[in-house]
Amino acid sequence: MLSREDEIWNRAALKAGGQNPAEGDVHLASALHLHSLAMNGGVLHALQVLTDQQRLAAIDGYRYFGFHKVADLLSEPFADTDEDDKRLENAYSIEIPLDETLFNAFCVKYAVEPGAFAA
Repeated sequence: MLSREDEIWNRAALKAGGQNPAEGDVHLASALHLHSLAMNGGVLHALQVLTDQQRLAAIDGYRYFGFHKVADLLSEPFADTDEDDKRLENAYSIEIPLDETLFNAFCVKYAVEPGAFAA
């Protein structure tokens, strides 16, 4: 049986937050969208394929969960160079080395503000 946190996480990851997402669901889904792309093709790749609206939503999502350094990193200008690729990867992996880092931040937010996530 999945925990409530697992259900919300899966809904954000697989269903973009669900049919009637609350504020927390939107932020989680947006952050996970970028994170998933970054884990599969790199941070630079994620920034290149997301629309400006998706990137800004992800930045808001990272801030919502307390990842201000990541949000700042993703807000900086970038170029399609090996140097920027390495810079982005290194900085991102320092702040979010594992999926569990995001999951734990979500769990803390959920514990404090369960109403921010749809039932």
